[in-house]
Amino acid sequence: MIDFESAQRIVSERLAKMERDMYEFGSALPDHKNKPYLHIVIVKTTEYDFGWVFMYTIEYLETEDIKYCHFVNVPLIVDKNDGQLYVTGTARPVEHYVEKYRKGVRTRA
Repeated sequence: MIDFESAQRIVSERLAKMERDMYEFGSALPDHKNKPYLHIVIVKTTEYDFGWVFMYTIEYLETEDIKYCHFVNVPLIVDKNDGQLYVTGTARPVEHYVEKYRKGVRTRA
């Protein structure tokens, strides 16, 4: 069983990797390497009996600078029991994915 701090560390490590991958992949826009580095930040965490759901986005919500307005948010679940990271989706409200998770429909990140 893991605690909240461990779960948050798992998600933070995943988001840091996503940042690096996003930056290394680049952009179709010219000179993207000279644009600001976009940071992915956790904006909300909800605790459930099985673990935590982490919502994240590009740092726009913290800076309120329109140049960071890229919303990429597939909520992540960290299970308290196994410490694994699971992905959800964006087509439906997060509650839909929480219910699927409770029923055993899980996709590891």
